[in-house]
Formats: sequence, structure tokens, C-alpha cells
Amino acid sequence: MGLLNWIDNYILGLIDLYGTDDIYELYDCLNIKIKRLNRDNILLNNSEAFYNRYSAEGEIVFIEENLSFNYEKFILAHELGHAIMHTSLIMAAFNKTLINKGKLELQANYFAFKLTNLTFDAIELYEMTLEQIACCLELPYEPLKQVVDIQERM
Repeated sequence: MGLLNWIDNYILGLIDLYGTDDIYELYDCLNIKIKRLNRDNILLNNSEAFYNRYSAEGEIVFIEENLSFNYEKFILAHELGHAIMHTSLIMAAFNKTLINKGKLELQANYFAFKLTNLTFDAIELYEMTLEQIACCLELPYEPLKQVVDIQERM
């Protein structure tokens, strides 16, 4: 994960600056609003969340309602990663700059896993598939797989 270690510094700085690693407190400190929507809402565009830096209400994350607590925390941490690390993303889109979306998503996933500081019992999860682990921990499978795949390549 050496290529992503710089993200650890973002997280440590954030926690040091605001004195918390609680995702909901960080959203309050950063004045980013959270709005829960029905999963069919057009703003979600068939995804679980959408971060908008330029809303009339200020920065806001639209997130699917009725997610489990751990799943919601992970998704909010992922969107916070975009908010903090990818500040010029909207400008790149407007300027039609090539964007490596996969790289940005990996960075946000890594940020979310590190910020949420997941803990689990390795004995309890022994011999489980990655899908089973994601289900047990109430986390999205694809981001978990992506981060595990990167760790295995390092």
C-alpha cells in the first residue's frame, strides 16, 4: 500500500485538527450536510451516494436511506475522501481533462477503510470468502475487494 500512504497523512491531519475520527462529527466540523434519499431518487443515479461540492445548500452528500450503520459510515467516509482529496475533480470534468476514475475510487476506498478503522476477529472470519466477510462486517464488497487486491500486489 506504499503508493497510498500519503492518504494516511490526510487522515491523521483531519483527526488531529478536529479531535475526532467519528464520521458524523467530521461532517459537522467540515459543514458538509448529509441528506438521506430513497434508493430510487434520481440524484443517486443508481448508486449509494453522491457528493456535491457546489449545491445551493453548500457541500452535501446525498446517501441512500436504510443502509446499515457500518455500511453508511463506510459510504460517508468514502465520499468524505473525495471531498478532501479530490477538490479539483469538478474542474477536471469541466475542462474535459482525462480522469482516472478507478484511481480516484481506489483512493476514496482506501481513505474510507483507514478512517473507519475497521476491526474484526480474524478467528471468526477464518476461511470465509471475501463476500462473506463483507456481509459479516456490513461493508460493500467491491471496495473491500479492490483494497485487498491492491494489498496482495504490494
